[in-house]
Order: sequence, then structure tokens, then C-alpha cells
Amino acid sequence: MKIKLTPELSYFIGLWRKCRTFEGLGVKGKKELLEVFSKIAIDLQLTTPEKFIAEEDRVYFYHTAYRKFFQDIEKEQLERFKYLNEYSAGYLAGIFDGAGSIDEKGIVSISKMNREDELMLLRLGFNTKRRSGALVIERPLIFLTFIRNSSKLFREHEIFKYVEKSKIKNKKKQ
Repeated sequence: MKIKLTPELSYFIGLWRKCRTFEGLGVKGKKELLEVFSKIAIDLQLTTPEKFIAEEDRVYFYHTAYRKFFQDIEKEQLERFKYLNEYSAGYLAGIFDGAGSIDEKGIVSISKMNREDELMLLRLGFNTKRRSGALVIERPLIFLTFIRNSSKLFREHEIFKYVEKSKIKNKKKQ
């Protein structure tokens, strides 16, 4: 079986990377996260609904070929996601949906990030600062604009609506 990386699969791998379960191929966390993970897994035909194992705060399935592929992508992330394209946007959106947050002041941060993740963001042009164990994105609107179309969990956040309004105003000025 030959597995081909797509922007949608990049999102799925990013989501899995920051919220993974020890069992099988799955995620743990909020109900919305579990629903998104399950829906994408079925939409991408990675598994079937009857093969999911769901617990209170986790959902997973078993597939050794996909698990190996995901682990390989994780090891090669600096090479795979070095350009500002839809693959990198999907991957970063998955990571952000899994471990990111936007606080009431509009500060965008991502927890569970290691040095390699920090380097990947820097190479893509997203400067960060480490604060309380999380990476804070220095220019959040640029980052959020980049991942906006790929994000599933933060799509309805007010800041994305602000980004959308800003784009409309800029188009009118031109």
C-alpha cells in the first residue's frame, strides 16, 4: 500500500502529533477534537466507523502502515514542511487545533512544542517566543491567516472573523 501525503492528511498528522494516544492511532482531548479526528479519518478512508475504539476522552484505531507513515512524517517535518504551501498550512493547522490556544487578549500560543517545531515555524517565517512552556506566535494575524482555511476547531473564533474582515477591507482599498 502506497500512502501519499495530501494537505488533508498533513492536517490529520499534525492533529495526531500533539494529542496522540499511546494505544493505536488516535487522539485524546476535548469532545470536539475527537469528533474532528474521527470524521477526518473516515472521510480520508483511513479506517471505517466500526474499527474505532472510543473511550471517555480518547478515540483511536489500529493501522500499522499509517502509524509508521505518520512517524516518518514527524521525523522528516523540517524537510517536508519547509515551504509556505497548503501542506505546511494543513500540518500547522492540525498542530494548532490540537495544542493551540487564543486567549482573551488575542495572544496565540501552542503548547507541547519542541525545538524542532520551533525551528520549523522559524523557517516558515513565524517568529515565536517561549513563555510558560508554550510557544507564543509573535505576529498572530499572519499565522492565523496562513492556517485559516485548514483549521477545523478554531474556524469559528472571533479572531478569524477579524482576519476575514481585514482581508475584505484590504481588497476594497486596492
